[in-house]
Amino acid sequence: LLDCSFINGNTIIYYRKKTRGRRDDHAEMQVIIQPEAMELVNKYRDATGKRVFNFYQQYANESNFNRAINHGLKLILPGLQFYSARHSFASIALNKVGVDKYLVHECLIHTEETMKTTDVYLIKDWSRINNANRKIIDYVFNKKAPETEA
Repeated sequence: LLDCSFINGNTIIYYRKKTRGRRDDHAEMQVIIQPEAMELVNKYRDATGKRVFNFYQQYANESNFNRAINHGLKLILPGLQFYSARHSFASIALNKVGVDKYLVHECLIHTEETMKTTDVYLIKDWSRINNANRKIIDYVFNKKAPETEA
């Protein structure tokens, strides 16, 4: 988020810093801004337009930014860290809202060595990831379990 530079309508496009140098797609992710997040997105928008968010103006580097996020999360719940959000996301997706394991893998921008060749031929369907995000938001914030198929 610190160096996120692209927004197209209601879609944020970013490249996950941890893995972008190891992937042909530069760990690209396209995320629809859900209504629940719009207030925060607008609050932290970069008025200069240089980047999507103004965090780079407030923090010298990603380490300081992550440290601030983790500090804030611990105020909400002792021991809570940003990294644990990825674990929670994956567990809720798979175990509570029925997102299949491969899609969870895609949502987390992981690379599967055995699928690298196949991935070259695939066009990424961002709607699958955004639909998974919507299901998780509905489950967590609205306590809405997905409808079961008959």
